[in-house]
Amino acid sequence: MAPLAEHPGALRCADDGHDDDSRDVGRHEVDDIAAEMGIDAAEIAARKAFLELTEADAAQLRAIRDALASAQHGFADGFYEYLRRLPELAALLPDDDTVARLKTAHGRYFDSLTAGDYGTAYVGGRLRVGMTHARIGLTPKWYVGAFRKYLADMLRATWHATGGEAERFLPAFDALLKVVMLDLGLTLDTYIHADKRAIALRDRAIESSVNGVFIAAAAPPDYRLIYANAAFSRILGSPREAVLAQPCLCTAADAGEGDGLAVIRAAIAEGRDGYTTLSRPRADGAPQWIELFLAPVRADTGAISHFVGVLNDVTARKEAEQQLAFLAHHDALTGLPNRGLFDHLLRRALARAGRGERFALCFIDLDRFKLINDSLGHDAGDAVLVEVARRLRAACREADTLARLAGDEFVILLEGAGTAGAAAEVAARVLAALARPVRAGGRDVDVGASLGLALCPDDGGDLETLLRNADAAMYAAKAAGRNTFRFYDEAMNRRAGQRLALETDLRRAVARGQLELFYQPQLRATDGRLAGVEALLRWRHPLRGLVSPADFIPVAEDAGLIAELGEWALAEAARQMVAWRGRGIAVPRAAVNLSPRQFHDAGLAERVQQILAAAGAPAAWIELEVTESAAMQHPAGAAQALQRLRERGLQVALDDFGTGHSSLAVLRTLPLNVLKLDRSFVQHLPAAETDAAVAGAIVTLARQLGLAVVAEGVETEAQRQFLAGIGCDLLQGFLFSRPLPAAELEHWLADQGVL
Repeated sequence: MAPLAEHPGALRCADDGHDDDSRDVGRHEVDDIAAEMGIDAAEIAARKAFLELTEADAAQLRAIRDALASAQHGFADGFYEYLRRLPELAALLPDDDTVARLKTAHGRYFDSLTAGDYGTAYVGGRLRVGMTHARIGLTPKWYVGAFRKYLADMLRATWHATGGEAERFLPAFDALLKVVMLDLGLTLDTYIHADKRAIALRDRAIESSVNGVFIAAAAPPDYRLIYANAAFSRILGSPREAVLAQPCLCTAADAGEGDGLAVIRAAIAEGRDGYTTLSRPRADGAPQWIELFLAPVRADTGAISHFVGVLNDVTARKEAEQQLAFLAHHDALTGLPNRGLFDHLLRRALARAGRGERFALCFIDLDRFKLINDSLGHDAGDAVLVEVARRLRAACREADTLARLAGDEFVILLEGAGTAGAAAEVAARVLAALARPVRAGGRDVDVGASLGLALCPDDGGDLETLLRNADAAMYAAKAAGRNTFRFYDEAMNRRAGQRLALETDLRRAVARGQLELFYQPQLRATDGRLAGVEALLRWRHPLRGLVSPADFIPVAEDAGLIAELGEWALAEAARQMVAWRGRGIAVPRAAVNLSPRQFHDAGLAERVQQILAAAGAPAAWIELEVTESAAMQHPAGAAQALQRLRERGLQVALDDFGTGHSSLAVLRTLPLNVLKLDRSFVQHLPAAETDAAVAGAIVTLARQLGLAVVAEGVETEAQRQFLAGIGCDLLQGFLFSRPLPAAELEHWLADQGVL
């Protein structure tokens, strides 16, 4: 019945008398199958011997070959008509062209069947047919049935070919029957072997799978395992011999319901199928997440005989999902709740407050954190934030919620601390926790904070109001000198509104020409002659009048406007010096203050040079004043910045000396020209012995370092005499003149005989 293998597609690969490696079943694959089945010359000879297929039989078939050939076309037509009436086989014979092609192949097969040569090539063809039948799913029952029909038709043809003589017919048909049985045996053996081969491949594939596969018997109550692959053992961390024949999915022979996976047995018992996600502890105690797909296996009767399951270790995915969920609600740097999560927790606290539970908010903003970022870099800034978060956690109570809102802003939800006293205790702990320097950028950094406290419901009953009022209280703490805390009150709200209006007006002040410089003379202590002036920024508001620098400079720093104002002041001082010199007014030098933000700008020296060049002012006419705290924030960087200024011919003064944290070791490395003795050391001279001793020590130190000393805040004759007596170089203060607008300073100079 080999001609059926000539069906298009997979059926084309039946033996047609040629070896063609392009066919679905090639010569090499046939050779592999023959080797696996042990079909060699000896096996072929043994099969022939068992069938009693001899050369005499071959001679019998060759004798009637021509007669059979003339008859085979007739019974072939009837054979295919019969096959097409069977629904299961009709699909293999869809049209007349296919049948015609198969009849042609039928002729080739018939020729080989009666040729009398049943050696290796002939056997290879039969093996190819068996492999093809296995691939297309032509089961043996149909193949054997078709062979029966084929033989029945050939019986009549053989009878006619032998002239209807029993003596000739019986040996001829017996020979034909032996060859057909040889064919049938080879084809069926190959089909069975191919099936075993597919099963073996499937088994190897399951064993190689990264997913755990198991089969459990559907026999309650424990549903014992009858198969588990290597991945199953790896995922559960137990060898197969420890789980096979044990209750389903136990991880050890003595494991019971405590194995963590009893839910699978319950799913089997209930007949459920589909996906289930389980969690169980690993040997190290860490959670392991397993995704299980469970499906029933039904017998022919429809009853469930087994369950097959597939395990997939999804711990990494679950951990990634948990990490993503954590990052969605927490700050990536500090691990604290972020603004979104904090708002959610605050709304819950507000809901509880509606039932009478009071709480407080503590808004925290680090003081001068931008200076840390600008001077030490963002890596150091991040290190500071991480350490601050750690200390804030330690300062919080167990019931408190600490969050990072943005940048250097933190907030604490103080549940159950709805009184000023309880909130103040937490605020004091926070300030104490931040009192110690933080190690960052290779040095110790002082980190302070301003805290604003708002109580619920006293200071607001909704999220926006509470946060706004706590923020306003924080700004009040900054205005009070920083590194402290303040409670919210209504007056504070008004002040916050005024501050916002002040910031808005300040942003427009430069463009509207509302800024100006006042100048305060600096006189030589020895003879009272003019040594220079200090340029001081003033803001003349159209409605507020002259706004104090104490009011608008902190606003400018917080709003990020201080650098713009500083550059305007430097340019204006340079233009004024050029104007005075052009009119013969011999002001030796103008001192201009640099903000910390300007000082830590890497391009400061180049920018100063550009501003002076635009005004036409030589560098020798300008002295730049840097605060001690700004210089000491990052001494190595400060030394480089000062050196770049000195290289361009600029003189540099260290302002507010004595109020910061200078050390002699650091001070001697800074390329300075002038030390400015802070007014806090001058105001009680000469009566205060301690201040007198400090002032004398500073002047002596300056002499040893080759620096000039300017004393600020000189207001009495006694102060002047004392400072001149200890060797102070220059004096500045109300004793001589208040800061004056340029025109008024000119009149003062005229009165002093300077013009």
